[in-house]
Amino acid sequence: MPGPYVAGGVYLVNDKVVRLLPEDKRVVHDERRMVVVVTGGGPNRDPDWPVVLICPISGSTRQRTAFDIQLARGQGGATKKCWIRIPAVQPLMKSVLEDRTGALDENLLTQVQARLAQYLGLLD
Repeated sequence: MPGPYVAGGVYLVNDKVVRLLPEDKRVVHDERRMVVVVTGGGPNRDPDWPVVLICPISGSTRQRTAFDIQLARGQGGATKKCWIRIPAVQPLMKSVLEDRTGALDENLLTQVQARLAQYLGLLD
C-alpha cells in the first residue's frame, strides 16, 4: 500500500468509489475525482490500518451547502474553482487512493477540520 497519507493531502480516486448524495441527482464522471484526507496521525501512517476519512471535492454548484469550503484554482492541485464537500465525509480504503495532486495549506486544513467539527455539532 503506497503512502504516506497525510491530513490535508489531496488524492485522485475512481469517481465510482465515492458516495455523493443525493445519488439520483449525481453525475458519475469517467475521470477521477479529487478527495481530501481529513484524518491524520497514527492511523494514516499505520500500514495495517486500511482506512482514511475523506471529503470529496466537486466542481458542481448544484449541491453546495453552507458547510462546504471553496478551493481556488491551484489549491491542493485543483485545476479549477471547486468545493470540499464537508457533509459528504466518508471512509475510504487507502488502497483506492491514487495520485496525490497536492496538499492543503495549514490554514485551509484547519478550516476544513473546524467546519467538519461544526457540521458534527462539536462546536457552537
